[in-house]
Amino acid sequence: VLEEFGFIYDSSVGVPALPIPVWPYTLDYKIPHECKSGTCPTKSFPGVWEVPLNAHFVEGFEGGHCPYLDQCVLHNHDPNEVFGW
Repeated sequence: VLEEFGFIYDSSVGVPALPIPVWPYTLDYKIPHECKSGTCPTKSFPGVWEVPLNAHFVEGFEGGHCPYLDQCVLHNHDPNEVFGW
């Protein structure tokens, strides 16, 4: 369906917090990481790129990680702590 409608990329697949971020990849094959959302593609979409949503992670952060910065709940109000996060 994606390629039939002219899509060349997707950016809806969340990636768990990993030491090294996942780089964009094609959906020619199975996704190379764990699926966090349960809605990841189960078949290939040749020629379509995936730009994964790498989770942001900090020890002690409520919930541990968040794929979207606007969904992160920060309890620190010090600018240096936010910068370090």
